[in-house]
Amino acid sequence: MSLVAGRWSLAKNHWLSAKNHSGPRPKTESRRPLQAGFSLIELLVACALLTLIMGAIFGQINQAQQHSAAEQVKLDLFQEAREFMDQMARDLRAAGYPNTRNFSADPVSPAEQSPQEAVGLIKLDVGQLWFESSIDGSGNVSVIHYNLVQTGTDCPCLTRSQTSKIAADPLTGQTEENQTEVQHVLNGTTSDPMFQAYYSDGTAVTLPIDITNNGLANINSVAVTLKVQSPYLDPKTRQKPTMTLLSTVRLTNCSVAYPSTSGTVMGCK
Repeated sequence: MSLVAGRWSLAKNHWLSAKNHSGPRPKTESRRPLQAGFSLIELLVACALLTLIMGAIFGQINQAQQHSAAEQVKLDLFQEAREFMDQMARDLRAAGYPNTRNFSADPVSPAEQSPQEAVGLIKLDVGQLWFESSIDGSGNVSVIHYNLVQTGTDCPCLTRSQTSKIAADPLTGQTEENQTEVQHVLNGTTSDPMFQAYYSDGTAVTLPIDITNNGLANINSVAVTLKVQSPYLDPKTRQKPTMTLLSTVRLTNCSVAYPSTSGTVMGCK
């Protein structure tokens, strides 16, 4: 027993000695994986590029909106001019109806002052066109005046006046009330006339001319040239778009002139 106990004690002392001389175990370091990210400079560069791209995009959008607005204004102006020209052509085709040839006796004497009779053309100049007609076919004669007005909002403007004829002189005694107009008109001068007239042989009529000149009764056709300009610049050309409308109307009814030096002169003979 003593021998066994001695061996056990010796083994125990040897194990404790080995444990004391072995030293501490090396510690294992735990490494966490590195996380990827952006530096402050990279973020600033990215923001700058994004700002440039967004600025270019919004610039294109703004330009497209301006172009669309300019095109809409131009379309409205030109459509208005076309409708005005169509109206003028319809009015002119009815000029001079009904006239003294449509009555067995003049309702009012003198005939040119009769509210039931239309004398046809009254006055014609490079920027003026006056005439009488029953444009609705009712027999009620209207006095139609087209005048180029130089002053006013968005003028020069071509205005249209329609009033019922009264028993008065066609040239000086009728009333006028402007009802519609075309704005931003470019022509209507001697060098660039809006209205021109021709006799049946094609000879141009010297303007101005009115009902006191017997040549007025023999006018065969009236030519109209209307030039209008948009008030806004085209975003691409940086110019204000213009449009020219042309119309020639042959007068189908008679016109009457009342020169002071002779009797009544009637066209359509």
